[in-house]
Amino acid sequence: MPPRTLPNELRSTVLATAVDAAPVCLFVADREMRYRAVNAYACELLGYTEEELLAMRVSDIATYDEAPREYQTMMETAYLQGVSRLRCKDGEELLLSYVAGELELDGETLYVSVGYAEFAEA
Repeated sequence: MPPRTLPNELRSTVLATAVDAAPVCLFVADREMRYRAVNAYACELLGYTEEELLAMRVSDIATYDEAPREYQTMMETAYLQGVSRLRCKDGEELLLSYVAGELELDGETLYVSVGYAEFAEA
C-alpha cells in the first residue's frame, strides 16, 4: 500500500496541533533573543502564559551566566545542543536538554529550540 500524504492545508493543521500537544518544549526566538513563538507544553512546564513568554527574552528564563554566550554560538553556527537551566515562574529551576537550529522564515532568521526537561535538584 503506498504511503498516504495529507493535503498541504491539512498537513499544516496536523503539524501545528502536534507541536502544541507534544510533550517537549518548543521555543522560537529571534536574533535579539525575543521569544516569537512557544508551544503549550513549554508554557505549562514553566508556569507562564503564552502571552507572558512572548513578552520575554531568552535571558529572562535562561538566567545562568553562560546563556548569552551559548545563544551567540548558536547564531554563529546555526546549530547547538546542550543543557540549559531555566527558571520557572514560581522560581523553581529545571534542566532542559535541547537541540537548536536556524530557521529562515519570510526573510527573517529565527532560532528553534526543542527540548525535554528534568527538574533540577535543590
